[in-house]
Amino acid sequence: MQFKCSKMGEVKYYLGMHVERDVEKGVLRLHQRKYCEGLAQKYGLQDGGKPATPLPLGFTVEPCADEEVVGESDRKLFHSMVGSLNYAANHTRPDIAFATSRLASVVSRPSHEQLEAAKRLVCYVSATASVGLEYSGVRQRLQRGAADVKSGEMLLMKLAKNACLHGLTKDIRPKWHWVRRLLDKEVRLEIVKTHQQAADIFTKRLAEADHWKGMKLAGMSVH
Repeated sequence: MQFKCSKMGEVKYYLGMHVERDVEKGVLRLHQRKYCEGLAQKYGLQDGGKPATPLPLGFTVEPCADEEVVGESDRKLFHSMVGSLNYAANHTRPDIAFATSRLASVVSRPSHEQLEAAKRLVCYVSATASVGLEYSGVRQRLQRGAADVKSGEMLLMKLAKNACLHGLTKDIRPKWHWVRRLLDKEVRLEIVKTHQQAADIFTKRLAEADHWKGMKLAGMSVH
């Protein structure tokens, strides 16, 4: 089977994503500026302000009482906004993944306050439309990963590093001991302090400074 192909040069726009290359610096950027800018216009929120974070710091998303649930037209609006935000979150905007997932958890019965939060999130995305993912062409021998461990991380690291303690873990299934075999060869375990946690933007609401710092730690372009 044969197909005709056309050589059209380097890709610059694909499935709603802008593709930008800096050959000299070895950097590839992906963003959805056009899509994100259009969200405010799509939902009539051009004058909705420019929030600096996806959600207010003290805002929580919980099931609401019957009297707080929005009407059918507003429910459909909420559903549409969350769907549009989720498209961006799954492609080039991981900074809104946490906020979008929390709002999606009440998509069938949103409250008026949650509807306003969704509108605010649309305004945030539109105001930060050029934000995206950035990949460096510099090769790194060590690949970093982050895990948000709430407690017991010191004990876990000791168990992984110290064979003398493994008698206390004989009930743990053998396949979970693979980390120790990789230590000092392919894996290095470190305690990551709170202010250096790249995973925080995916798991919690943050103050403005911490949010933007977390985006940089997560490899996002914030030009």
